[in-house]
Amino acid sequence: MAKRNRSRRITVDLGCGVRKMKGALGVDTVAVPGVDVVADLNHGLPFKDSSVDAVYSYHILEHMDDFLATMGEIWRVCRPGALVYVKAPHAASSFVTWKDPTHRRGLSIATFAYFDDTYFDGAAFAYYSKARFRIERAKLNFTLTDRNTELLLSWPRRVINMLFDTFANRNRRWQYVCERFWGPIVGIEEADLILRATKDGVKTS
Repeated sequence: MAKRNRSRRITVDLGCGVRKMKGALGVDTVAVPGVDVVADLNHGLPFKDSSVDAVYSYHILEHMDDFLATMGEIWRVCRPGALVYVKAPHAASSFVTWKDPTHRRGLSIATFAYFDDTYFDGAAFAYYSKARFRIERAKLNFTLTDRNTELLLSWPRRVINMLFDTFANRNRRWQYVCERFWGPIVGIEEADLILRATKDGVKTS
C-alpha cells in the first residue's frame, strides 16, 4: 500500500503512460518512464482509504473490466472533497468508442449522474454503488482533447467546436437533450467532467 505523507497533497494520475500530469503520482500497468506505481487498475488501487487529494482519470475508465468497481475504488481512496478529473470517449460516437479494441464501453455525463444524488438517477439508483460524487463541472466535447491541452485543429473544426459548445453545454437540460437526441447524429467524441468525492456519514470499509 502506498503511504500518504501528510505534509503534502497526493495527486494520482491513473493510466498515465509516459505523459503523466505534472506533480502527480503516476499509476499504470507497465513500468514505462513516468510511472511511479505499477498496478493493474482492474484489481483495485494500492492506496489507503481517504488518502488521495485529487485523481486524474483521462481516457482510462473506458478500458476497465468492471466500471462500477473502478469508480468505487477511486471513491474509496479519495479523501472527502477530493476532485476527480475525468475525460472519456463519449458513447454517442460509435467510431471513437469502438475503433480501439481495448475499449469496454462508451460513457456520458448521464453515466456519472448515477453517482450524484442531485440527479434523478443518482437519487433513485444509489444502491448500484456506495461511491458518491458531486458533478462539479460537466462538458460535452465535439472533438477529443489532449491530456493537457486541446489538440491542434483546423479553423473549420474550431468553428464547429465553438458552435457545438454553444448549443450543447448551456446547462444540464441542454446537455441532457444533446446526449439523448441530437448529439449521436453529430457524434459527440468526449465527456469531460470534474467530480467531487462526498463521504458524509459513509464508511469506506
